[in-house]
Amino acid sequence: MSVKLQQPITNGGLQNTNFFNGRLVTGADLTREQSARRESVNRLGRAVGEGIAEGLKVGIVLNPENNPIVAVSAGTAVNRCGQVLCLSEDTNVNLLQRLGTVEQESNVFSNCHPLAGGTYAAGFGLYLLVLSPIFTKQGNAPTGGLKNSFAVCSSDVILEAAQFRLLPVDYFLAQQVLPGSKMLRNYIAYRCFGTNETQEIFQNPLEFEQKQYGLLDEMRGKTLSDSDVPLAIISRTANGLEFVEMWAVRRRLTAKTDENWTQLLDDRKISETEAMIKQFALQIKDSNADKNDFREIKAADYFEFLPPVGMLPLATSLSPFGFDLEVFFGGKHLDDIAMLDAENLRPLLREAVSYEPIRTKSDEKIQLYLIRENFTAVQAKKLKQMTVVFAKRGLPYYGTARFDFARWNLSRFV
Repeated sequence: MSVKLQQPITNGGLQNTNFFNGRLVTGADLTREQSARRESVNRLGRAVGEGIAEGLKVGIVLNPENNPIVAVSAGTAVNRCGQVLCLSEDTNVNLLQRLGTVEQESNVFSNCHPLAGGTYAAGFGLYLLVLSPIFTKQGNAPTGGLKNSFAVCSSDVILEAAQFRLLPVDYFLAQQVLPGSKMLRNYIAYRCFGTNETQEIFQNPLEFEQKQYGLLDEMRGKTLSDSDVPLAIISRTANGLEFVEMWAVRRRLTAKTDENWTQLLDDRKISETEAMIKQFALQIKDSNADKNDFREIKAADYFEFLPPVGMLPLATSLSPFGFDLEVFFGGKHLDDIAMLDAENLRPLLREAVSYEPIRTKSDEKIQLYLIRENFTAVQAKKLKQMTVVFAKRGLPYYGTARFDFARWNLSRFV
């Protein structure tokens, strides 16, 4: 297409009905007006980015082997089409029961790809829980000129609503050797992050281009549509739900760009690293590490990757609950356990989102920090639980030199 300056570009323009006194208004006119409004909102949604704006957290409510139920908190999300999906109240979802009605294709959502089909199954295996748009009609409006007979088109309200769907994941892992149950949760999370694929960019950064990577991109267009908002990966075994992993697929609102530097500058990569940090924190929380003696747990037995920064409850003489640093990291941490002022914790976390995760079976050393405010509170016996911060060695050093904490030839100070 070629245009001149100040020439209107009508392709893709929004058609708004021109209302004026004396015009005969038809249903088609009002529908066109609704469609223009809806498309305008969707364009704004696509500009903001896809992901979860608030809420929509998933947790286990009941976990019997024959009737697992998860709870999803109220919240708002935007799908790839720019549609805003809202869950107005906390909702329990029965994972084994499906409403018998057939999903209907909707004119309301016709600008997006239709929901992907497939046989519904909820047996043992891995599943992706998603929130999807759906429409339903309610009530009957009074009509004229139809001799008071029932008309199919006489529904009073078209309700734009949301539904939960459960999509099988195992098919997309069929050609891979899966790890044991200890490692599975971390393995699935980093398959969704696409870590092994994105790290290839550093071998040839000038020519490497990969806009699609990770398990979710593999599912797009097959079982996962652009209308869906991923909420959690769910693992179901003969004993019930093994885990519900949100942060493997949950993302904040993430702006989309069409640039080639996806793995270097895109907002997607930043939001994925933020999710890595939160995924680790949630897995540690779900294990009740602050209530159990995990001093014999090794990171390499449960984690193929660690986030570039994270926090762990530390087992001490005051509290045996938590982890032993030597055992957990397998001696791969630096000898210097530095003191970190609490005000430097946020800058450390923000800096870390630009870094790659830590591969547990590599020779990479890990920097450890104690948070000064937490350390002094434990020393004063105001608290029992000590917290340690670990960070990728390549990150800038955030330790603070303090008397009796800095050690000659160990602390990184001049």
